[in-house]
Amino acid sequence: MYRHGRPILAEFCPDEPLYLRYGSDDFVAGTLDVSVLHFPRASVNRGRLSEPEDALFSETGEYNGLGVIELRVSDLPETIAQPQGPAYTFYMEHTPLDDNYSHSEICSEQAPCTGRLRTPSKTVKMRFRIEVSRMLTAERIRIAAVRARIAHNPTTA
Repeated sequence: MYRHGRPILAEFCPDEPLYLRYGSDDFVAGTLDVSVLHFPRASVNRGRLSEPEDALFSETGEYNGLGVIELRVSDLPETIAQPQGPAYTFYMEHTPLDDNYSHSEICSEQAPCTGRLRTPSKTVKMRFRIEVSRMLTAERIRIAAVRARIAHNPTTA
């Protein structure tokens, strides 16, 4: 769980699971509410380096009672185009924290890629959230939530 100086692992396999926290009030009409995916840098835990319960770890217990849902790297759209503006690409970055080696972020940048993180337009963000949330149904729940999310800290998974 703790980093202990371990290196960043840049490569993500398409079938690698990603674990995302959610609250008991985050399901709408059978799918995860679009507001659960935050931008920029939506935070998840890598399944290659963790178990679902690790996404709920906090020394202060701030995530107790939340749930964990699984998505796969291949569930993320690679590119979303928009009629009146640039397309955006989406990719994963392993961004370990001292207390969470598996911490990773869903990132975006304008296409063609420049190597600079760019927050997508509101239209692209909403399309991304809708596409991903449609896949996040009850079958993807790994730990059921028993309380609502109170506040989200986007710097942690």
